[in-house]
Amino acid sequence: MPTVHVTSTPLTPSARLKAALRLTRWLTAHGSNAGHVVVTFHITEPMAYFAGGMPQTSYGESEGAAGQARWASVVCHVHPDRDHAYLTELAQEIRAALGLDADSAHCLVRFEPTQPDRVFYLESGSMTSAGPQPAARSREKGPDHADR
Repeated sequence: MPTVHVTSTPLTPSARLKAALRLTRWLTAHGSNAGHVVVTFHITEPMAYFAGGMPQTSYGESEGAAGQARWASVVCHVHPDRDHAYLTELAQEIRAALGLDADSAHCLVRFEPTQPDRVFYLESGSMTSAGPQPAARSREKGPDHADR
């Protein structure tokens, strides 16, 4: 279940939708289930994100929604078996999906390997994960558990 968390300058709803669809299509083309791809967008307040000591969002900056980000900090949770080539291509796709093409743009993408059995999602009314299901735990008290 790949997840992409984008923190950036304000984007229009249509720009967020376009980026989310593009990333979902890319991840699906590379083996992910489209229904499990999650993309979230977070907008920071002015003077809350700094790179090299310089604010990426200036004080008093308009909350006006731009069609493209000027900077982005992205955290992706992906399967730990994904190789460096995959991560590089996904980082490039994220940059392109957010429209960060200018030389003055700032983009940081961090990958967090996440085991599938550590991710749970709602399916048919119960929480499930892609990992192996553990054996049922006994609720009976045995001699080792007596009145501690």
